[in-house]
Amino acid sequence: MENSFQGAHNFQVDQFRITNISSSSSGIEPLRELESQIATRAIHNSAEHCDVPKCHPDTQVAVQDDLYGWIVDGDGDSENPRKMKSVTGPTGTGKTAVLGSLSERCKVGGVLMATFFFASWLASIGRHQKTALVTTITHQLAQYHPDLQEEISQAIKANSDIFNKNLHTLMR
Repeated sequence: MENSFQGAHNFQVDQFRITNISSSSSGIEPLRELESQIATRAIHNSAEHCDVPKCHPDTQVAVQDDLYGWIVDGDGDSENPRKMKSVTGPTGTGKTAVLGSLSERCKVGGVLMATFFFASWLASIGRHQKTALVTTITHQLAQYHPDLQEEISQAIKANSDIFNKNLHTLMR
């Protein structure tokens, strides 16, 4: 700070006050701090996904319809509905193609909330880290649902070291 006025002349300071308005321990706005923790290339519309193959319009229809139905209608009459679905399978079975097509369908249908495409350890940083899943999904929810932004900001402020916690704590 002493260098801020170096070489200055012909002025007078009557009152000088510095106020720190940062809202988190790192000095970064909470939602910006969240954004710095995400795996941007894991999101369905990232640059890394622009060339990912999609399903041919007449293939995997039953799988896509089943998943879309779950997204729109949930588990039906289940007493314990699942709020998240994971799709797994061997390499090369078309998971990315199915879910890439499904993401586009959800976007058109107005029901896309958030996506995360994991990749092998050889892929982009973050796409194979389970903690990046939570931050990336949370960031997308805040981005597309502004009514959640304040709650997410408050949670980050209340847990200033949250991004250094394990997956279980981060999920809570």
